Amino acid sequence: MTWVLGTALGTSPSVSPARAVPFFQLEQAHVGYVPALDGSTPVHILVLGSDARPGEQITGQRADSIHLVSINPEKEKATIVGFPRDSWVTIPDHGTNKINAAMTAGGPQLVVRTVESLMGVTIDYWALTWFEGFQAMINDVGGLTMEVPFEVYDTYAHAKIDAGRQTLSGRDALAFARARHALPQGDFGRSENQGRLLVAALAQFRKEFAKDPSRLLDWVAAGLRNLRTEVPLEQIVSLAFTASTLNPKKVVNIVLPGSTGTAGGTSIVNLNQTTLQAIAKDLEGDGILGKKNIPPSPNAQLLPSGE
Repeated sequence: MTWVLGTALGTSPSVSPARAVPFFQLEQAHVGYVPALDGSTPVHILVLGSDARPGEQITGQRADSIHLVSINPEKEKATIVGFPRDSWVTIPDHGTNKINAAMTAGGPQLVVRTVESLMGVTIDYWALTWFEGFQAMINDVGGLTMEVPFEVYDTYAHAKIDAGRQTLSGRDALAFARARHALPQGDFGRSENQGRLLVAALAQFRKEFAKDPSRLLDWVAAGLRNLRTEVPLEQIVSLAFTASTLNPKKVVNIVLPGSTGTAGGTSIVNLNQTTLQAIAKDLEGDGILGKKNIPPSPNAQLLPSGE
């Protein structure tokens, strides 16, 4: 997850050798469609985290993490929209189910179609990682430095993370991304925290890029060792330069709100359709979410006063 705002969109280089199983996969969302990367239109990337375990097909398991990242290079802004994994939605040609079941039914491409139908945007790329790949990527770049807004202690996710600025190891970053039992709104709060990791990755890249812009090509080249992709190299370089224009302070990180319920005896999330439609309409033109459409943080009661 973090790597999409990492090597293809910016973090530090990996120095490890090529691996049989890649840490990360990046692909164009539509065959024959070449996204405009000149800043004239927003770029939409679907970032997915598979819950695949060792030995399982990464693209054939449920999507444990789903985020739409909309980037407006011209205004140096971006919006991250998190989808609770139990969101009860229409999956094209597969009826109604939890959104995380879309990848099991049809891989990342079906998740792309599902999110496009919900949000009314054309997704340019999809990016996919998995538990062990995510953890290893963080370790390879020497950890992820971020401002942890509140302590996260969750025995189920093996998380014991204090508040404050610190550098998270791969293990701790994964625990932070998975923790939900210690959060007041569970999976909603977890999705927001996953978005925080994306923003932290961008901030770390920007800081390093500012010191030496020529290092961008080194980061891209090193990252390719751990990447499976058919995206042309020039597009990957363009994406990296696009990331270099973004201001982390201008990134809006939200989670679609909703209420919990049941369907067929299983727990689901019923998305707030009024809010969903307002957010989708706002993002459609420029990828920027206005203040009036930013929903409350699901972790609001844990945040320091004033945030």
